[in-house]
Amino acid sequence: MKLLVIDDHPVMLEGLASLAAQALPQHTVLKASSFAEGHRIAQAECPPSLVLLDPVLPDVPRALAIRSIVNAAPGASVMVISDSDQSHDQEEAWAAGAHAFASKSARPEALIAGLHAVANGQRVLVTATEQRKAPLAEKRHRGELSARQFEVLTALCEGLTNKWIAQRLQITEKTVKSHVTAIFEKLGVANRTQASLAARRLGLITETLPPPP
Repeated sequence: MKLLVIDDHPVMLEGLASLAAQALPQHTVLKASSFAEGHRIAQAECPPSLVLLDPVLPDVPRALAIRSIVNAAPGASVMVISDSDQSHDQEEAWAAGAHAFASKSARPEALIAGLHAVANGQRVLVTATEQRKAPLAEKRHRGELSARQFEVLTALCEGLTNKWIAQRLQITEKTVKSHVTAIFEKLGVANRTQASLAARRLGLITETLPPPP
């Protein structure tokens, strides 16, 4: 198995690669010092199964860097390694499709534990003060949504209007509005954008398809 570390800072790149090799000795650790190099490796014939990505790179915006690496290696788990662990940075990572988020300020043992968790298919959040599964509320929220509400949420996250959702699910727009209101309440959000972000953060939605023309 291969593990790819992408970071444009030489010291941090070597440090993360060393930590990854220590945490997951069964992986071959590859290193990239730019987005272009990392993207090329991610698209290789034998792509990595795990990617550690510092999204602050000079050759591409951070959200685009995350999304592009996620798309380039669809079978890989992508852990964002960030200088910041502010909630908006975490939200950006989840929305772009990251499988895990870790702060560079986290303790080495917490990062190692996080790497083990990600390698085992878990979604994790590693901050400067803790390492825990992320999202904690995934099962609870998934269980609270009815099958129809989950269908409406999926369509909502694709950017569909209530009219399009009604046509897809063959229900009335009034019924769609009722489901959307219930979804907002269960997710604790106030609008469609927040619902979409929460759905991705909670692992309810992992991909977005473009709305119909």
